[in-house]
This record gives sequence, structure tokens and C-alpha cells, in this order.
Amino acid sequence: MLPIFKKYREMLKSFNIDLSLYSENKLWIDRLIIRGITKEGKIEKICRLKITEELNYEYKFYSKLPKDENLETYEETYSRLETSILERERESLEILKEIVNSYHNNNYSIIIPTSMGKDSKLTEYLYNKATNIPKELIFNNTTMDSPEVYKEVKSRPEIKIITVKKSDGTNRSFYNMVKKHGLPNRTLRWCCDYFKEGGTSQYMSGRDNLLLIMGMRNEESSTRSNYDFLWKNTQWKNNTWQGLLPIRKWTELELWLYTIHNNISINQKYKMGYARVGCAIACPYYTKSTWVLDKHWYPTQFKRFHNILDEDFTKGEKWCRLNCTRKEYHINWNGGLVRKEPTEEVVEEFCKYKGFDNIKLAEQYFSKNCMCCSKSVRKKDEIAMNLKLMGREINQFKCKKCLIKDLNLSKEDWNKYIEDFKIQGCNLF
Repeated sequence: MLPIFKKYREMLKSFNIDLSLYSENKLWIDRLIIRGITKEGKIEKICRLKITEELNYEYKFYSKLPKDENLETYEETYSRLETSILERERESLEILKEIVNSYHNNNYSIIIPTSMGKDSKLTEYLYNKATNIPKELIFNNTTMDSPEVYKEVKSRPEIKIITVKKSDGTNRSFYNMVKKHGLPNRTLRWCCDYFKEGGTSQYMSGRDNLLLIMGMRNEESSTRSNYDFLWKNTQWKNNTWQGLLPIRKWTELELWLYTIHNNISINQKYKMGYARVGCAIACPYYTKSTWVLDKHWYPTQFKRFHNILDEDFTKGEKWCRLNCTRKEYHINWNGGLVRKEPTEEVVEEFCKYKGFDNIKLAEQYFSKNCMCCSKSVRKKDEIAMNLKLMGREINQFKCKKCLIKDLNLSKEDWNKYIEDFKIQGCNLF
């Protein structure tokens, strides 16, 4: 549940989604459905949004719409739920007082990592309310956050901005890392390892007895649902580092109502319709609902990233690996196979790219299994070596391991062949 702020409402109006029937402090959006909460606490659906393949909005208002006067303002909802929200606050404050004091008395230093998001800000607010024990505030610079995030963090000189360093002491950059590791995706999310967990670990390296106060919540994911107040990151190598999750039980609704009621500062990205504020444009866990926001609010950065996607698609010959067209890749880059079998359009587009004079040769690059070990043969150089060394008319393929063995090649021979064939301009590669 995300409150619909004025700036996002104006964006929706530019897509002809007019919410003027309702007061500005009453609407919420949850999983692309705009909702309101009645004075009896019932959540009413108002409008369903849909994201098109071109990353635009389609919408449909529900037939039975609640009246504006029957919906609660954010403050009215807070008042109705105040008893349970204050109980949530009480528990968090008690946990903070008890555990922070205990660790501080045992010579632990206190660190609060912040992303400048709602969870981090609530955590810091509650910490300041619970205790006056000194703490360090740190911000992991992913090098790809939005201007709004950087502007806010730089306005607070007490926050230490951490940029991950390479072995030579220079700063790591997301886009330079892409050149080395390729684009992150949902199964290979190296960006968090380097820029978040890696950044924090690098900053804390050589220090013992650290208590990190973190804004993670059980509701956020199935993985986090079982976290207790005291938690350790399995990537932390120092066993004297301890995590504390004081807001782990808070729901999204409770968090927002408390934040608005207590005038805790709200990151501008939420006001633009974003559910999360970190890692602009390129996070593989974002969905099309975020990409349509990126396209609208950050057109220059959006275009830059999609130029990178275009280059990645071509160099990686993703036609064969994902069974999709170039256009389809731009809304499927963060997942796996787009479909089990390629369409006619996919094969024809790949055929034109390779400069083949017949479609049958292009078809040989899709969905092959090794005739010896049944392993999937999908890598472009693997397919090309089969066709180059065994003939373009073959209909049975071998994986790299089996082909090397059958032809009595070394790995060095294999790599040398590929390099030579590419220099020769063979269009199979």
C-alpha cells in the first residue's frame, strides 16, 4: 500500500487517469489497483491500472465507486488504528532501548545503514526517540541511485557516503561493472553483493563489536518473514557484527500512517509513485510498473540503460538464449526464457542479424541438446563451433565438453579456433 501523493496523481492525469473525484489525502495504490479505505475500515477498489508492452498505462474504473465523503483521510485511518500502531511503536522502542543499551555497555559501536527510504527513516526516527546513544549513519552508494536520493543524502553531512573501492583504490561504478559481469538479473544479482552487502562489509572491515540497526521488515519477503529482532547476515565474516531489526513487525500500512502522522520526511521518489527508492532504472527486481515510471520521470537515464540493453541483446545473441525478439528483450531482460520455443519472427530476425541466406541455418541455433550427454547447447560459440567443424547441414549437436573430447582438442585449441574464425569474419560466430 503506497499513498498516492500529488505528484503521482498529476502523472496519472497525463495518461488521462483523472482522480479528481477524490481528495488528495485519501487514495492508495497496491499492485496496480487504486484503492480507498472507508470509515468502517473496508478497502474499496477504484481503478485498475495495466502496463502495456510499450510501457504506457491502460486503466479501467470499477463500476461501483465509493463516494469521496465515505473514504477516510490518511489521518482518519491513523486515528482508527492508533491503538495498534502505538503498540507497534512501544514494542520497537523497548527493543531498541534494551538491546542498544546492552550492546553499548559491552563496548559495541552503533551503525544505522540508510537507503533514504521509508523503512530506514522510520528506523532512524525510532532510534532517536528511544535513546541518545551516539550512532554512525552510513549510505551505500550504488552509483546508480536517482538525483532525488543523492540530493537528500548530501543534504545531511552526518551521513557517511560509502562508495565501494576496487583493489587499486579507485571507485567501483555500476555501468563499468556491467562491462565486466554483464547485466544483473533475478538469478544473478551481483549488484547487491558488490554495492550493498559488499559496501557495508568493506566499510566495516577491521572493526569488531558492531551493532547494525536495520530497517528490514518480515512483511517484505518470504525470506525475511522468519527473521527475529536479532539477525546476522550470512555474508558477514566477523562474528562480532550483529544486526538488530526493530521495525520487523511493522506492516506497510502502519509504517505509512505513522510516517505521515509524525511528519517524518518522505523521499521524493515515493511522491512520484515509486514503491522503492533505491537503484534507479536497472534493478532486476523492478517490474514493468516501475519501468513506466522510469520512462516518464527519468527519460535520459532510461534511454541510456535501454541502449545498453540493446547492445547486450546483440552481443549476447539473446534471440537464441531467450527465444525472443530484440523489442521483447527490453521488457524481459531481467528474467529467463521468454518462451519455450522461438516464434517465426524471432528466427527471421536472428537470420537477418547473422546475414544467413537461409532460415534453416538460423534455426540450428535454437534449443539444442547434446547428442552424447543431453546437456543443453545454447551458447552461441558452442553452436557455431558445431556448425563450423561438423558442417552447416548437421541436425545433431554436441556440447563443448563432448565436442572437445571427440575432436581431441584442448581448451586452448578451442579458444584459438573461435578467435581465428571471428577474425576471418565467419558469420556463424
